[in-house]
Amino acid sequence: MDLSKLDLDALCADGFTERKAQQYLREMAGEDEKDIFDPDYRTWAHSHGFFAESAYAFGLTENNYEDYLSDYDYYRLWPLNGWQRIWINDKLTLNALTQDSPLARYVPEYYYYVEQDRLLALCGSGYADGFEGFLDTLRAKGTFACKPCNGVWAQGFHRLDYHNGEFFIDKEPTTTDGLRTFLDENKNAVITEFLRPEASLAAINPLIHTIRVLTLNPTGVDPVPSLTYLRFALESGETGSGSNYQIPSKAGVGDINLSVDVKTGEFGNSKIVYANEVVDCPMHPVSGAPMEGVIPQWDEILTMVKELALKVNACEYLGFDACLTDKGPMIMEINSHSGPKYIQVNTPVLTDPIAGPYFKAKLAALDALTPEQKERRRRIAR
Repeated sequence: MDLSKLDLDALCADGFTERKAQQYLREMAGEDEKDIFDPDYRTWAHSHGFFAESAYAFGLTENNYEDYLSDYDYYRLWPLNGWQRIWINDKLTLNALTQDSPLARYVPEYYYYVEQDRLLALCGSGYADGFEGFLDTLRAKGTFACKPCNGVWAQGFHRLDYHNGEFFIDKEPTTTDGLRTFLDENKNAVITEFLRPEASLAAINPLIHTIRVLTLNPTGVDPVPSLTYLRFALESGETGSGSNYQIPSKAGVGDINLSVDVKTGEFGNSKIVYANEVVDCPMHPVSGAPMEGVIPQWDEILTMVKELALKVNACEYLGFDACLTDKGPMIMEINSHSGPKYIQVNTPVLTDPIAGPYFKAKLAALDALTPEQKERRRRIAR
């Protein structure tokens, strides 16, 4: 079956929710309008249910594509978690779930939430409410991270600073009025501590990295970390605001992806992933440091994700975005259905001994649904 020829109704009849079917069709159509892909290769990839970007990232051929979880199937499987996915879909809930518990040490300090009509000091932060409290806290802390409460891909990430009597937004000087305008323009944002990496990882890049740990917990009582990868920013701390991800293009890319052995924390095999090619990159292009080694405190990182997975044990599929800071391991966010692309750059999902059987079972269960069940599934909206 040519998976590039299906329309909305056909996708939903195959088990898609209407929301994800529309998103899948938009992505496919958007790639058809780009001139950076070889037309024949793009058509081949689409016919097998892969976006062209994924096909380039994985080096897909007729001989290996069946080892990879396709974008078609991954979009079709949403949602893997039940309604309890709302527990992990926004950063405020993550903060609330861990407050007043030993797990709080694994979450950045949360200071403020930018609501539509007020600036709210978050419970447990101990900081004064309102704009003046915000300014006083920024003066005391020196640096804030600001990001959407439920954003993706680090879109909307900003850095706020105060030093030598001046305020800054993304390293550009501003005033208190400028900060007030900034907050007015960034509703539904959370203001947290700015994370700095542990020394050995900072030597590769001083901006905070991301350690993705895909953790599966279908029984609710035995979470198992499965596929992992490490991402460094391509830019330096001098030029970057603090985000370690940008959407890749032919002209440039904002991240470097590395494989991580889930058992040992050993990392390497670093690659720059462009939209239409993958380039090996053993040395960081800015620092010149070799990008290989073992992530310190790896056992504690695995313990951290397992403990947090048990905290939200009604969610069976968790994409942890972790990091190793100068204060120890921390979780930046938990993804309920993060994209399958970067997790498969080094390891095809369907060949993994843990993730492979999990996804195959989920696909078989989806295929076994009756037309009536698929129609009910079609209406899942969030």
